[in-house]
Amino acid sequence: MANFDYDLIVLGGGPGGYVAAIRASRLGMKTAVVEADSPGGTCLNRGCIPTKALLASAHAYHDMKRAHEFGLECEKVNFNFEKIMKRKDDIVAKLREGVVSLFRANKINLIKGFGKIRDEHSLMLNDSEVISFKKLIIATGSRPVNLPFLPENSPFMINSDQALKLTKIPKKLLVIGGGVIGMEMANFFAFLGVSVTVVEMLPQILPSEDASVAKRLAAIFKKYGIIIKTGKKVLEIREDRAAGNVSVKLEGEAETSSYDLILQAVGRQRLINEINLQNVSIKTNGKKILVDEYFRTSVAHIFAIGDCASDIMLAHLASHQGMIAAYNASIEDENAMQKLHSPVPSCIYTIPEVASCGLTADRAKRENVEVASGKFMFNMLGRAMCMQSSEGFAEVFTDVKTGKIVGANILGPSATELIACVQAAMASNQTIGEFSEKIMFAHPTISEALGEAMLDVSKSAIHVMPAQR
Repeated sequence: MANFDYDLIVLGGGPGGYVAAIRASRLGMKTAVVEADSPGGTCLNRGCIPTKALLASAHAYHDMKRAHEFGLECEKVNFNFEKIMKRKDDIVAKLREGVVSLFRANKINLIKGFGKIRDEHSLMLNDSEVISFKKLIIATGSRPVNLPFLPENSPFMINSDQALKLTKIPKKLLVIGGGVIGMEMANFFAFLGVSVTVVEMLPQILPSEDASVAKRLAAIFKKYGIIIKTGKKVLEIREDRAAGNVSVKLEGEAETSSYDLILQAVGRQRLINEINLQNVSIKTNGKKILVDEYFRTSVAHIFAIGDCASDIMLAHLASHQGMIAAYNASIEDENAMQKLHSPVPSCIYTIPEVASCGLTADRAKRENVEVASGKFMFNMLGRAMCMQSSEGFAEVFTDVKTGKIVGANILGPSATELIACVQAAMASNQTIGEFSEKIMFAHPTISEALGEAMLDVSKSAIHVMPAQR
């Protein structure tokens, strides 16, 4: 029987990779993680955590400026950008050390370096060292797509990674891309007083969300002073280093506009081309690694998870896949392997937050599924009014034929927390009747909005006026 350096090597230490490694180690596998950058991957170091830290600071500043709405008097409110960025860095460093501590506690070897596949049972590390494995999980993630308008070293154009390293804020910012990253960053900078314009080539911001949600959020952002231009392409960007700005030409507009910084947020590219997949004939579709329902690649003992192998690029999905792939890698009996059954929640940390899961109105229409819906506005909710956070709504969808809960849209306070309740109901295959009968929401809470939305499917909501039905 062949001897390997490790039972399992995980290539990539992001939210999919490090979770997979911990699960594998606890299942008795001798495990290593090969990571070229910092443990925690994009999510911890350049994505989920640092951006939410920045948004939390911006939200706190926003609330301080409207303290009078709570009957409070707060003078000379200001912010220190350097301290905001340091707070973000401190949080990231603490969590990163937490991942390293988990590796130590679980006897996982963290190997620093860039790993490439050498053959079916070994990696080449930094083009010099060879390490062997019995099983491999590829979790190499993704990186920002950079637009070709300006040179890579241009001081006027940054991507989302570079935005987290800014030492000063711009006065006038153009965000190219109205997806999740673009809208979150637009929100952050606008709350700090930056003049922000968002341009999106598709008909709406947040293209993956329902049009009703996108339209409502766009209206709220307009109140923040954010200019949103949809259905437009950027045709040209020209630098003027002497003036310290760039001029931007948009499709359908006769005049150019000037900005002192451009943030490109047009998506992410999977990291699959640099790791020598061709050495073992692992199949791709040109964009992502192809896997089966057990997360096996075309080479049965090599698995792939997360951004590099998924249509949906979300950290929590990568982590869930990592748990399953690690278990499947620990056994040899295919009949005992696990599959992913969970509906995937989408969370957007704008203010107000946006969350969705499963079949919503637009998605159901595309899939030709007839759904019924119930809706409750946060401006009718006591706790939301007490918090001065009454924008938005909770909306629930059920399958007309079965009564099963199949999805939800939430735009409002704590939306990213509330969606877990809907996801749990969907995962447990509950009908709207079962949910409404068994689940009791504490009062006063934000979660009561979900309870009312559930009742509204059958037009039984208590706090909805009959005239609004």
